[in-house]
Amino acid sequence: MSEIQLSPNARQSLIGLLLLEGEATNPVLKTRFSLEIGKPAREALIKAGFITAQKGTEKGTKQTMYHTLTKSGWERGRTEMTTPPPTSSGAVAWALLLYGVLGRMDRLMTEKNLTVEQVFSASDIGDEVPAIDDRAPEDRVLDAYSKLAKRPGDLVSLVHLRDSLADISKADLDRVLKAMDRQRTIQLEPDPNRKALPPEAHEAAISIGGEDKHLITIGRA
Repeated sequence: MSEIQLSPNARQSLIGLLLLEGEATNPVLKTRFSLEIGKPAREALIKAGFITAQKGTEKGTKQTMYHTLTKSGWERGRTEMTTPPPTSSGAVAWALLLYGVLGRMDRLMTEKNLTVEQVFSASDIGDEVPAIDDRAPEDRVLDAYSKLAKRPGDLVSLVHLRDSLADISKADLDRVLKAMDRQRTIQLEPDPNRKALPPEAHEAAISIGGEDKHLITIGRA
């Protein structure tokens, strides 16, 4: 895949998606990195098989485009970490520093035999448990919620949900929950009393649109 030539915007977009655990909207990329995936870059990345893009709606926001890295996209993002920085206009000090950091990370990943998903996702390296349930993750989420909630519509902590699905890595479960939330199969909600939350609740949270979600509900009116 490394022979495919990408524009500076497409290259920046891949790195931005890596840093956001493989999925982001343009508003989030803009807020975090002053970066937007332009239409030409998006079309080129989709054509190359590096990302998928689909429209979805975050609660309280207009419909927006979600960009998600494919397996090939993760791999090309790793390649970008060792690619020389751009020499055209815009190659300022911060860009050179960024690529210097990425190069050091790549060497560390090689030395420690780490995958790019392990580095840029929040999953704990070495703590993954082999899967013991061959049902689809979405079905398992629904089943786990039904066992944790006293009644439909109850708010359930993501801490308890993750404990019930401990064999699914945090990064994989995050992707499943975000997709289900976009499809409104579930609803992810912030805890209104954030200051009183224990550390494990903050660690289990999912960030969507720049807001941490700590709770899950299904069937709530």
